Amino acid sequence: MRISLIAFDSLGVRSSASYIEIGALRIFIDPSAALAPLRYGLPPHPRELEELRKKLKEIEQLLEKTNVIINTHYHYDHHDPGLRLPPDIYKDKTVLVKDPNRYINFSQRKRAYRYLNLLKNHAREIMIADSMEFRFGDTVIRFSEPIPHGHNDKLGYVIQVLINDGEKSLLYTSDVEGPCLESQIEAILRWRPNIIILDGPSTYLAGYKYPQECVAKSIENIRKIVALNPEFIVIDHHLVRDSNYPSIIKEVSFKNIGTAALYMGRQENLLEANRKKLYEEEPVDGSSKQLQDSMNGYLDE
Repeated sequence: MRISLIAFDSLGVRSSASYIEIGALRIFIDPSAALAPLRYGLPPHPRELEELRKKLKEIEQLLEKTNVIINTHYHYDHHDPGLRLPPDIYKDKTVLVKDPNRYINFSQRKRAYRYLNLLKNHAREIMIADSMEFRFGDTVIRFSEPIPHGHNDKLGYVIQVLINDGEKSLLYTSDVEGPCLESQIEAILRWRPNIIILDGPSTYLAGYKYPQECVAKSIENIRKIVALNPEFIVIDHHLVRDSNYPSIIKEVSFKNIGTAALYMGRQENLLEANRKKLYEEEPVDGSSKQLQDSMNGYLDE
């Protein structure tokens, strides 16, 4: 099993696009990326847009080689309904998706139907993945039951993914934002994966949209995962929108944990977390509205 972390928040964009190669099998989990509409009251800096375009190009190139696409939910940084990627990129793919009718909020249901209508014209087959298991040769792909996106279900639900090639297993938590809830670690503790791609707590929203007590609970739950002694825990996405994220990792006290950038041996590029600094160091000509208009189709809304 070869794991390539293509686009993540530690690599400059909102995403956790993960590409898995097992022999001739190519699996792409949540192949999309986006930008935060506003941080510090500022729209995305041109440097962010430049990085997003690079990442989307890389995602598009890898999708051409992909056999199986997995979409764990319907936020724009995890699926693309033809906004940023050409629709025919899904041609002849097997697509495993979150159920668009059960455990889903109104916003994601609308997005799901738009996406699925696109897929019907291009994909080879579309299958509902919630709580299901699929086999591709010797590789097993297993899905959890739907769990909340974050500390409650306001943002909807996601499904977790386990990929097992018979020698190694990878678990992708999707957007648990923590994990703050017991339901979000149940599958991890039961499946005991070798490698975990974990969405960390939304500390950048702590005390505002993310309860402070969930930060402490997330650290407690990550320690339970650490007790499994996995080969590596990739912790990224919501967590690294906070430039002070290393303090959370330090509290976990596990040597084999780090961002997607660290796992891939690349330099961190925390563009969103440093947006205010970007504007100070590289001022942008023109109004915020003009800049915002140039971002149409690229925002995580």
